[in-house]
Amino acid sequence: MDIRQLSYFLTIAKTQNYSHASKILFVSQPALKQSVSKIEEEFNTPLFVYKNHRLNLTDTGRLLVERGEPIVKAFNELIFDLQNANEPKRQEIRVGVTFLTMLQYMDQISRFIRKNPNIDLRIIQEGSMKLQELLVQEKIDIGILSFPQIEHDIIIDPVAVNHSSYSACLVVPKEHPLANREKVTFKDLQGFNIASLSDHFALGEFTKKRCREFGFSNQVILTHDDFEILLHSLDKLDAITILPRELEDLSPVEDLVWIPIHDVNSLYKQGLAYRKNMSTNTDVISKFIEAIRH
Repeated sequence: MDIRQLSYFLTIAKTQNYSHASKILFVSQPALKQSVSKIEEEFNTPLFVYKNHRLNLTDTGRLLVERGEPIVKAFNELIFDLQNANEPKRQEIRVGVTFLTMLQYMDQISRFIRKNPNIDLRIIQEGSMKLQELLVQEKIDIGILSFPQIEHDIIIDPVAVNHSSYSACLVVPKEHPLANREKVTFKDLQGFNIASLSDHFALGEFTKKRCREFGFSNQVILTHDDFEILLHSLDKLDAITILPRELEDLSPVEDLVWIPIHDVNSLYKQGLAYRKNMSTNTDVISKFIEAIRH
């Protein structure tokens, strides 16, 4: 008995029918019957009993199925491994980005993908605060995000490229009382409804903290992770929001005014964040860091 005969037998045992096995294996029924007969002659025992229009296993047949299936599986795995032994192994990197850093570093990320076809790059989009948490939990390998750093077991290395920071802006409808201001402070927002990014984002955390400090936390009537949702909500909710100035050109809503906020922490530096103790794919992470820096 060879591995081919054993494989034929297992398929026949599973289908309980020579005709069905023949279609699966692309082997004629006479050839399959002959293969089974050779095994039966070799061990001098029947493997099937034909009953109720089905091929039913004998005790010997059941033993051969039980012991033969692992053998065929192991053989097929061996063949696969041998055939792929000379293929370069694929590596993976999980990169965390915000909606802003994804846009700002798209060129560098795209070049990295093109130059490293054997590396699977997976993008996870979240806010900077949430990405730091995911990094510590080892759910991402590296993040392109903004300060402040809130996790202790990571390093945020400032990105040495043009998009190394962003500034906070107040966004209001064109007819809003604050629309004519050239700049505002956070104190100027008192008395107005606020639609805010969630505290997964640095600006969301900033908004929440400053509202609490000035005593108007109850003015935050909506939080969301999608900046486009926030922009669409302003007119309907008679609200204002705080977003990175760099998103102004991407706004899907017309008749909005973007006003610089002059306040503490209104400028946010960005960096590449990674764990102090990197995972096993250190070489891939290092390649990605170089691609973003240059």
